Amino acid sequence: MDNYKNHKNSKYIKSTDRRRVQHSIPAERKYREAFAIKPIPLNWFRGIGSAISVGIPSILGFLSGNPSLGILASIGGFTFLYVSNETYAQRAVRLFWVALGLTAALTLGALSSYNVPLMVFMFGVVGALSVFIFNLFQITGPGGMFFVLAYSVGTSMPHDPGALPLNIMCVLLGGLFAWIVGMFGYLIVPYGPENKSVSAVYQSLSKLLSGIGTERFTDLQHQSASLMKQAERTLTNGKVIGSRNHQYLEKLKRLNLQASEIFISIIDVSMESKNAAEDELAQALQRLSHAIHTRDASVRTNYSLEDEFEGSLRNLHVQIEAAYVMLTREVDTPAGDGVTVVHSKPSILDLLRNAFRPDSTILYTSLRYGLVLLVAAAIAYGFHFDRSYWVPLSSAAVMAGGTYIGTVYRGLQRSAGTIIGILIGAAVLWYEPLGIVIPLTLMIFQFVVELIYGRNYALAVLFLTPSTLLIGTTIQPALTAGYFISARIVDIIIGSIIAIVGSLLLWRTRASRKLPETMSLAVQKEGELLLAILNEDPVHDKQKLEHDLRNALIQLRMVYDDAFAESIKKSGRIAVLWPAVADCLHLGYVLLAAANKNETEAISDEDRLEFRRYFEMLTQSIKDKKDPVEINIPWLSKFPAIYEDLVQLQHSLRIGEKATS
Repeated sequence: MDNYKNHKNSKYIKSTDRRRVQHSIPAERKYREAFAIKPIPLNWFRGIGSAISVGIPSILGFLSGNPSLGILASIGGFTFLYVSNETYAQRAVRLFWVALGLTAALTLGALSSYNVPLMVFMFGVVGALSVFIFNLFQITGPGGMFFVLAYSVGTSMPHDPGALPLNIMCVLLGGLFAWIVGMFGYLIVPYGPENKSVSAVYQSLSKLLSGIGTERFTDLQHQSASLMKQAERTLTNGKVIGSRNHQYLEKLKRLNLQASEIFISIIDVSMESKNAAEDELAQALQRLSHAIHTRDASVRTNYSLEDEFEGSLRNLHVQIEAAYVMLTREVDTPAGDGVTVVHSKPSILDLLRNAFRPDSTILYTSLRYGLVLLVAAAIAYGFHFDRSYWVPLSSAAVMAGGTYIGTVYRGLQRSAGTIIGILIGAAVLWYEPLGIVIPLTLMIFQFVVELIYGRNYALAVLFLTPSTLLIGTTIQPALTAGYFISARIVDIIIGSIIAIVGSLLLWRTRASRKLPETMSLAVQKEGELLLAILNEDPVHDKQKLEHDLRNALIQLRMVYDDAFAESIKKSGRIAVLWPAVADCLHLGYVLLAAANKNETEAISDEDRLEFRRYFEMLTQSIKDKKDPVEINIPWLSKFPAIYEDLVQLQHSLRIGEKATS
């Protein structure tokens, strides 16, 4: 037993110079959080692009004397809202299919409106199918919301088969115009999305280095790892025409690969005592991020405390300098010598198999969305509400919150925002806008909605509501503003309640049930990588284990966040597990840093067996939700940080299980 560190009478052993904060239990969720303003930048690109895509078709409709056709074309203009940071090659394909999908949804709504039971059923089908497809292909954006909107508009159109082809054509043309707006940036910066993704990675690394020793360090680790994975996927799909652009794309690929080295070096730095020079390196990463974003190849590092760089900090300095060299020098890429980012692209058949696996959330999320819309439509049309389609449409918007708490927050935000927004709408209608003023007003509202949407949904609804009222009174001038206002309030509240109840009853606790299995898998991958390090496995074997562990850590954090958002009252039960989850994440990234050094430590067969027994015990106890048996872990003289994290993880799991039992 001489080679064992006895920690039986202590919670854990902590090195004196390591900045290792203890993860505290997060506070329970509160209803007032629904109205918190997120301190994120205003989305000018989304605001301007959506205003042009939606507003120009509407203006053309008014100028041509057909305002209703202009409004229909603006429905297709919502295609722009599905623009994300994908490559332009991907964007061209995705936006085209979105435009076709919106057109098909409106057509389906118009055709099914002749039969009310069929129309109600198709509300659920359109909602479920759109959400399923967007989750299946991991397409970011508003999901199925605007497909339900297009279908709803189709159901409300007059039964005139002769006018249907023209209406369909207007929606499609509006979508194609939005496609042009979304692709316009390609003419200016063909590699813009790729550039933005790599810049975001270095921005996150700067924050990660500054966050060492703070509670947010674990969050920043997850953010950096996720952004690097996203950038890898973006760069893999990058297809840029022209040799000059091809060289810059290769440069971005190398910078993203270098970011992984910097990430690991920052983990190493976190295991040492604080050095004032860290702030300079964080600023260097910040300047590097800005230089990538602005494509400035003349940037310089400008260190004043370079003599203070020692140990892991010196290695981090070397890695950052290497990134600066990559950015400032031309890339020599002979034929067949480009940087290849390894990212296998699964087939559609593989995606479908994964979607229908028992542990997949895609199928259940889609079914919940569709069933809620089906019930909302059945209630609305069954009781003959005014503007009945507003009820399922409100449910669709609220269900975009995803989790139960997200749905509750959306319901509160939409209800409060609508009530106040109606006052703004009433003021606008009191002035009785006419002619070109109407589409210009709609354009302004759309700009403001998308500009502030990310900060708080309630703020966006303040301007979304008067926009809806203005559209309603324009398309159907025979109906009074009071009719639309009263219908809007009732339908929003009923639709929100149906969405909240549906989220409460349908597969709400899937994430918390999945959490033990996800965490046990992460611990298992950590054990496999540690044994690979100690066994001196071949490099290619360790690389696969590192890739699997990275994915397992990202998945663990995502599942925990979903579980924490399952219930406001019961969020405390999941909150007490956070220290154990955070310690598991921390151990995983420390292991990745150790594997990257290609160092090893000779241990006996007995110690190797003890490590194997330790990880088997942990994984099984997590699956069984039982207090893990305390095991004396063999001492690792070359990896004291790993030893410390192993002891801490065992302790945190014992505390977490006692708190939840």
